[in-house]
Amino acid sequence: MAGSSKLAGGQDRGAPGCIGIDVGGTFTDAVLSHGTQVVHAKVPTTPDDMSRGVLQVCAALAERCGTRLDTLLASISRFGVSTTAVTNVLAQRSGRPVGLITTRGFEAAMPLAKGRRVHDADGWLVLPAPVVRPEWIAGVTERVDRNGTVLQAVSAGEVQDAARYLVEDQQVEAIVVSFLWAFRNPVNERQAAAAVRQLFPKLSVTEAGTMTPVIREFERTSVAVLNAYVMNAVAGLDELQSRLSAAGLRVPMLIMHSGGGAASLAESRHFPLSLAYSGPAAGVAAAALVAATAGAPEVLACDMGGTSFEVAVVAGDVPRRSRGELLDIWTALSMVDVLSIGAGGGSIGWIDARRVLRVGPRSAGAVPGPACYGRGGDEATVTDALVVLGYLDPARFLGGTMPLDFELAHAACARLGDRLNLDATETAWGIRELATEEMTRAVRSVISARGIDPRRYPLLSYGGAAGLFAAEIASAIGAPRVLVPERASILSAFGCAATDVVRERVRSLAVPLVGNVALVQRTVEALRAEVLADLAADGVATGDRAVRVQADLRFERQIWELNIALPDNPGDPAALERLADEFRTEYSRVYGHGVLVQGATVELVNLRAIGTGRMVTARIEPKTVRVPEGTPARPAGVRRVRRGRDAGDVTGVPCVNWVDLQPGHVLAGPLLIDAADTTVWLPAAWQARIDPFGTCIMEPRQ
Repeated sequence: MAGSSKLAGGQDRGAPGCIGIDVGGTFTDAVLSHGTQVVHAKVPTTPDDMSRGVLQVCAALAERCGTRLDTLLASISRFGVSTTAVTNVLAQRSGRPVGLITTRGFEAAMPLAKGRRVHDADGWLVLPAPVVRPEWIAGVTERVDRNGTVLQAVSAGEVQDAARYLVEDQQVEAIVVSFLWAFRNPVNERQAAAAVRQLFPKLSVTEAGTMTPVIREFERTSVAVLNAYVMNAVAGLDELQSRLSAAGLRVPMLIMHSGGGAASLAESRHFPLSLAYSGPAAGVAAAALVAATAGAPEVLACDMGGTSFEVAVVAGDVPRRSRGELLDIWTALSMVDVLSIGAGGGSIGWIDARRVLRVGPRSAGAVPGPACYGRGGDEATVTDALVVLGYLDPARFLGGTMPLDFELAHAACARLGDRLNLDATETAWGIRELATEEMTRAVRSVISARGIDPRRYPLLSYGGAAGLFAAEIASAIGAPRVLVPERASILSAFGCAATDVVRERVRSLAVPLVGNVALVQRTVEALRAEVLADLAADGVATGDRAVRVQADLRFERQIWELNIALPDNPGDPAALERLADEFRTEYSRVYGHGVLVQGATVELVNLRAIGTGRMVTARIEPKTVRVPEGTPARPAGVRRVRRGRDAGDVTGVPCVNWVDLQPGHVLAGPLLIDAADTTVWLPAAWQARIDPFGTCIMEPRQ
């Protein structure tokens, strides 16, 4: 943990201090940045009380800076947090009961889930687990047509009868009102919501068409329903802010949201669903910064933590999608484009009904954790397998502050292997191979879905465990190299300290792009004004606000859109013509020139304004100490590692301490690079070098 003396009062004392916290499923990570100086810490997550783990990791930062917690917090100019609180509620289906009042005749739209089917534990295709039970849905007579014309006004009495049924008979704690075409004309929806509020003044009531005024009733409704469902999940953030303020923090928290930016606590409280991918978004945002320093405009960002493995394609900016999927449910939520699978250090090995070894998606989490943690866990996990195989040094885990128990890991692998007539080491090797294959499959699916050439995309590896698998994944997919940043294990926490405030407003138009200049210009002006007002409400100074506008375009009546930046002069008809041509070019690039339809109308589905508020942020700075280019790194020891399937594939592997590496150092595999909170595996056919920013760049030998 270098740099603590300077952070306590050295040359960077005047630099703004930034703290980023990532509350993960297994560990709570923290990074403290003062100019060029960085300190980080990691403690086990406290699922019963998030604020306790956050304060513990902040205290660890203060200790490493040689100062008191209150003194450290008082000096901080930026405090950012990502959290799994909303994700946990969705995964566990533990939100509050939500009732839905919808257009009569469309009560089954939500349960049918647009025909989506997912695999259950036994491999059968089933409907996604419902958030709103069928008996919590009530239809009322009303109708607005696709042009926004009211064909049937809504009856306040009928709405109130539906509300009484939902609240008094079904005991729902919140109600969502979502009518067809309400994004065109919300008058019926607003009158219905007003009737419910009149009857139940203290009840939480949401108008879906006002909250997310976009086309597609299922996605629009699911955002409102899920947001109401997880509303109680963010109560812990208010408690955290109070405890941090009492401990000395003088600035408000910023919360990382799923769109790849930060938001105020007030906005997060209003729209908690936006935090569903808080942690992955922070990691992807930081990965984009690392990729820029490494001169890699396009990378495959891969994050392996304690409970999951995430993959994202980063091409110069944070990748986003306008119809995000949350636990198998399609929504209209704008979010980072990340694929997540249950493959992390805590993923549990198990045997299925066919007597085949499997790994994940179930995780040991923070409590009880892997068997080697010694906290009562007795099932073999990926971490246990890595300990048994020698890839992890039990005595040095978390810098020696949390030693692992080899005997418990060995016993857990042995118990699992007994059922397959395998010994502990053979079982551990199988767990590692299966985890590698699951992650490789996830990366391949992203490559296939995006239609990209993996030979152009380095793999950027981060998270506490990814460095042990990254080279083998890269070899399997044909990636040219692997980038492992110096702060790989806490990169998501760094992202929480390094991102600006981002707010977004969207409006559906669903009109031909060309020929609607006045409508486009009027909508753009309205969206800009709304986003600027949002940034002002978040406390962003006028000079620090910026807005960009994007258009979701498609060929008329197609299902999916492409997102294209809107020109600065949308009131110019020629500019919209050029935008249509730009869409055709992008469409051809993504789907192939042969699928273009000559003469097809380009339709403007949505306009979205994305506002950015510049904040004090942590930076990635070049390291000040270097060694002559090509200097071989000096091993600090040797560890016996099983490198293959056969029992005889156990050899001594040199180990290098990451803290001893500087820009200019070169390394040759087989080699293990040990940091306080992560380990990197450099296979025999690979070599590596340290770049000016401390990133380890690994490549196959030519």
